[in-house]
Amino acid sequence: MDQTKLSLVIDGVQIPGILAKPQHPVASLLLIPGSLNSDVDGNYAPMFPGQPGANPHAYRDLALQLAAQGIAVLRFAKTGPGTGSIVVDQQSAGKFKVFSQRVRVAEVFLAELRRQVPAVPSIIAGHSEGAVVATLLTQAHKEIRGIVMLSGPSQPLLHMMAKGQFESDRRAGRVTPDVARNYAAAVRLLDDFAASRPLPEDYAGNPFAAMLSFAVKPENAPYLRSLEAIDPAVEFAKIPQPALIVQGERDASVPRECAEELHRMKPDATVQLFPELQHFYKRVPDGLSPEVSFAQDSESEPSVAGTIASWIRALLDGKK
Repeated sequence: MDQTKLSLVIDGVQIPGILAKPQHPVASLLLIPGSLNSDVDGNYAPMFPGQPGANPHAYRDLALQLAAQGIAVLRFAKTGPGTGSIVVDQQSAGKFKVFSQRVRVAEVFLAELRRQVPAVPSIIAGHSEGAVVATLLTQAHKEIRGIVMLSGPSQPLLHMMAKGQFESDRRAGRVTPDVARNYAAAVRLLDDFAASRPLPEDYAGNPFAAMLSFAVKPENAPYLRSLEAIDPAVEFAKIPQPALIVQGERDASVPRECAEELHRMKPDATVQLFPELQHFYKRVPDGLSPEVSFAQDSESEPSVAGTIASWIRALLDGKK
């Protein structure tokens, strides 16, 4: 197996990638990263002063595990500090302020993957927020043979965060009529944010809408608003190609319910749940805090790659 480093300049930003290529690949797979400042291996630089980084290296693990099973994998970094990406044209790089640019970047890397690994079927896999990118990319490219949703959300990001907080309160028995009213009001606030409607001055007083204080900042609003305007489950239902939904049941970032909702929207999709795995497919005990779970740096569970490889082989054999 060869690992080839790539560097593509896309709209004023130089973005690193790595192609893991077996000697005789049976398929190629584009691995699209999730949110936050991810480098090419899936490690995360701090986004704020004092915030710790995390090194789950999930994209490296998955790429190498899949390549060992005959599938060429191209993974690439996000943009931002600590990712290895370099701004070479500040004016052109302004395009990265909106979510649609993520689809544009993935499309360029897909073209490079097809150039580097021609004459084999192409699969798209997106992790977390990257699953939304993968969904939109697959819609636009009918030649893509299938899509893998790795811990993909079924709701817009901020709505999912608010619902997760509410569900946590519900499981803990803390839901009162006032709490329920606050949550309903927060959903309306998030809808207003996504639609660029004005927010009331007291929006920050709603505990389920606290993330809006970050989202409304001028440097954050264009990206988050454009992301929040997309309903991932609705878009996923539009995909005619076969789909595999992969979900760890101890995922503290994207809950199992998202996989279930995606499956309801596309009943012909295959679903594979992993009871003991977290967001980066590390085996963890139950009850870890989201922060501790996120920071795990053990090897990602090889059975996830095994499941994906088996699904791809069945797809190529006409069994999907």
